[in-house]
Amino acid sequence: MLTVLLAIVILYFLIVFGIAWFGLHPIRTPVFISPGLMGAPQENVVIQASTHALGGWWIEAAEPQAVIVFVHGYLMNRAELTPVAYQMWQHGASSLLIDLRAHGRSGGKKCTLGYQEREDVKAALRYARQRAAGLPVVVIGSSMGSAASALALSEEPDLADMLVMDSGYSQLTSAILGWWRFLGGQALMIVLAPTVYLAAPMAGFSPFSVDIASALKKIGPKPILHFHGTKDTLALPSEAIRNVEACVGPTEIVWFEDHGHSEYRWEEPVKYLSELLAFLKKHAILTERLP
Repeated sequence: MLTVLLAIVILYFLIVFGIAWFGLHPIRTPVFISPGLMGAPQENVVIQASTHALGGWWIEAAEPQAVIVFVHGYLMNRAELTPVAYQMWQHGASSLLIDLRAHGRSGGKKCTLGYQEREDVKAALRYARQRAAGLPVVVIGSSMGSAASALALSEEPDLADMLVMDSGYSQLTSAILGWWRFLGGQALMIVLAPTVYLAAPMAGFSPFSVDIASALKKIGPKPILHFHGTKDTLALPSEAIRNVEACVGPTEIVWFEDHGHSEYRWEEPVKYLSELLAFLKKHAILTERLP
């Protein structure tokens, strides 16, 4: 009986270890839409980050008023935010969409859910600053991308003039547990909770040290817009509130009732885009164009 119990325990930890490993080495999902397909000019770009190259698209607007850097979420790629970039192009903003490390066509094999990805965001923002010299730079992140963007700006606030956090988590440990809750409910979250500890040595850092709210405090008086669903089971609404309360500059949060993680962008595009445009215009990033 003891031997059987021991075998079950060993098997359980092997399974959890394997899940943690695969979580850090995600599958690469294919591109499913592009700016060119939607009718915008599409230029393939390669940006050198700290340890690898990032694949991306540049969308050049006619007489651009700003440049927006789009940063996708976990298991996604540059295609995720392409529809938003297309809308912003129509309103006078150039855009840069990148693949984070271990995603899309970028280099790297290990994903850290935003922590190391902050270096990718820094590289993208530097590229945007250099290419669109003199224009305001905005970074819009989805889920993991919003965390990576907040972490990047906490270290180099001058790289962007505004941050938009879409479905952002507040603590990395909460995001890991939230991912399991998102996939299989509270029971799966409890069963796979040890992945938080097992992933740490493989990732090379402690997930308990990554706090997005603390990073937001360091960004300073920069406009920050938050989008969040009231039924988000991955990044709970309480995490969005914690992030908002940590911001020291002009901050707003837009709630989407009865929506989960990032889905409102597809379900309520009119509200999403109108709120985004209103915030950009409020802070003089974009202005109304004369016909």
